[in-house]
Amino acid sequence: MSRKKERLPTEPVTEFGSNPFGALDSEGLDSLPTKPSSDALPRVKVASTEKLGSGERLEVRREKSGRGGKTVTTVRGFPSRITQDDFKRMLKGLKSRLGTGGGWRDNQMEIQGDQREVICEWLTALGFRPVLAGG
Repeated sequence: MSRKKERLPTEPVTEFGSNPFGALDSEGLDSLPTKPSSDALPRVKVASTEKLGSGERLEVRREKSGRGGKTVTTVRGFPSRITQDDFKRMLKGLKSRLGTGGGWRDNQMEIQGDQREVICEWLTALGFRPVLAGG
């Protein structure tokens, strides 16, 4: 004789599996913040001794030409009174803040990636007047 096959129920199932979070409640928990944070990075704070600029205009541009398709942010127009040590300190501080690489080439600062907004904010805190140039 053959065995009868077990049939699947056809009536609707009210619960599928178990919910591991079903027994949890939100009593005693703080509510979520209602105001989203405006910036992921905190505002730039620079000591008054670190302010190198006195309103000089600097051009901040995004460039890709001659770099194999890689985007680089360049800053040019630094005054001649700024020394090489000042340049090195500025570049080191900016690279550590952004977490990117960069260097000096042809009297202009080059930072990897499109970092124009953060660089402009940082240069303003240093006392310069950055201007977005180019396209």
